[in-house]
Amino acid sequence: MQLKTLLESRPDSGEVRDLDLAMLMNVPVNRLSQLKRSRSSIYALGKQLDDEQDGVDDVPSLRPSQAILTRLLLRHPEFAPLPLRPTNSDVFELLAPFIPSEKQTGGSVLKSRKLGFAPLFGRSYISSYKMLTDMSEGSQNSSLPVVRLQMLIVGKYAEIFKTLLKEFSKDPSKTAQSLDQDLKETGWALLRNRDSFTDWMDDDVFQSFNTELHRRFDQWFSRDYLGVLSDEAVSRDIEPEIAISKGKWVNREAVQDLSLYSRNSAPILGREDSPFSLFRESFGLTSAESYWTLGIQIKAFYRFRQRADQRVDPATSILLRYLFRFPNDIDLFVKSPPEGRWILEVVQREDPSFKLSQLAPLFGASRVMSYGFVDGSVQCPFFARRLATIFAEQYERGLPIYNELLSCVEEEVVARRLDPAQFWRDGRWHH
Repeated sequence: MQLKTLLESRPDSGEVRDLDLAMLMNVPVNRLSQLKRSRSSIYALGKQLDDEQDGVDDVPSLRPSQAILTRLLLRHPEFAPLPLRPTNSDVFELLAPFIPSEKQTGGSVLKSRKLGFAPLFGRSYISSYKMLTDMSEGSQNSSLPVVRLQMLIVGKYAEIFKTLLKEFSKDPSKTAQSLDQDLKETGWALLRNRDSFTDWMDDDVFQSFNTELHRRFDQWFSRDYLGVLSDEAVSRDIEPEIAISKGKWVNREAVQDLSLYSRNSAPILGREDSPFSLFRESFGLTSAESYWTLGIQIKAFYRFRQRADQRVDPATSILLRYLFRFPNDIDLFVKSPPEGRWILEVVQREDPSFKLSQLAPLFGASRVMSYGFVDGSVQCPFFARRLATIFAEQYERGLPIYNELLSCVEEEVVARRLDPAQFWRDGRWHH
């Protein structure tokens, strides 16, 4: 709970919800309440479960991997893999030049584009007033599925911005070198400081840069994103122009015959063989990661599942349709953890005395799990998934992440009243 408070105190972070905590700690959402009530590390028995199946420890407490992760994030909350969320106004500012508009009698292009804002996220045009009101702070007035679609758009804009900036900076000057190092951020964390990355450009270069940025993003937005919206509208038996301009997305009728639709426009239903039900396994996510990516609670998931022949919520369906069409963009939400073999090589370069058998203990598990950790034929072990991802991200940023992680591990060893020398020799988290 201290970690939750700390994360919420960071600039632009907003509320840290249970979905965020579950994703951050990599625990099933329905077991988060148990984690919140967990006892101190000194009461732990050190039992290990290497999956996320339901189970109850004899003494509910943070597992070593969770305790190490918590210690690390309390020291460095900036390491938390929770992307900064832009406000509705931020997203509108980016999107305004690209939103289809129709100037009506007595109206304006700006007003038309504002009304066209909410329909881009599967909502009615009336919702645009609520989303873009001057009183709106952050994305509190938006549902989480809408927020996820906004994160997708901002993430793609940031990718294009970063790629283009590197092209314009192909120059051995110190400015270009420092830019390459600074461009480690992604999404809104990058774009909120975008002016600082272009202040070295003269007027002509800046104009050329903005023109090309506009062209590339417009190409993605018009072809890929609006293309998905059009197919989503067809899947709901609605004219794409009406859905995208007016936001008339709702169709609660049961789907009787899927053969009436093309592959690209097939409705996404609650049935067990739909993209909605297969999302988690298709992208190799944990349950916490899949719920977080879609921005839905467990109750909402099972409510959709119980309506096997009905379409899921428009915003959720749009995101699913997009990700199944462009699967590489899942990295905008959840990074894939690195292989254990790569981590071991990084650690041994910094500490040649480090042994293979010590790899799993470094990530909060017993030594016997080290061998499965470095087996490239299997997924990253569940216990190491979040820490391994953070390790890779911070290593790429050039930070001394091994020393930071090692320090947190040794603090946890002491907290569990273990002898440090014996711990590194035996690799056991319990007496």
